[in-house]
Amino acid sequence: MKRGLRYDFDLLALLLIPVGVALNFVGYQLSAALKLPVWIDQVGTCFVSMIAGPWVGMVMALLGNIINGMLIPTAIPFAFVAMTNALFVGYFSRFKFFSNIFTAVIACAIVNVATAVPSAIVTTFVFGGATGAGSDLLTAVFLAAGKALLWSTIQANLVGGTFSVAFNFTIAWLLVRRLPDRFLIKLNYGRPYIKNRKALIYA
Repeated sequence: MKRGLRYDFDLLALLLIPVGVALNFVGYQLSAALKLPVWIDQVGTCFVSMIAGPWVGMVMALLGNIINGMLIPTAIPFAFVAMTNALFVGYFSRFKFFSNIFTAVIACAIVNVATAVPSAIVTTFVFGGATGAGSDLLTAVFLAAGKALLWSTIQANLVGGTFSVAFNFTIAWLLVRRLPDRFLIKLNYGRPYIKNRKALIYA
């Protein structure tokens, strides 16, 4: 099965985009309203990127942040962070990193670092280090310890991001596992998650 920018945007992949946007929307609004110390706004991004690939995931992530930004404008500058998440998760899925717990943990750790740095840059230089989210409390703790603002924000994102990435990925993985094999087998990146491996023989 061919994969890549030219082949990933088939009908099934396109139909997944609004599903992912909706999942991200619900998670973002809950995180913002409850001022949670972790963000649960990337479930849809992980879900779509895992089974439809990085390019579809990036488009979905961009649209999700734009829609969230209509209600909470602070979401829009973080679109690049969400797209980075989609890129890494999609490629890790392509190379079957999520087929066992050991490589999945490694992948999530890399995703956390890859998204923490650009997120900290946006938070520091666009919002002055505070966005009004629960994660600002972690930043304040590191600032009180004498750290510079950017470094404090990076550390806060790494700590909070560890739980955020783990939570978002776990929920997305559980959703993927609930999908029927007959649906997964039609997706460019769905085959690693097929439960009945005999189905591959007849694909």
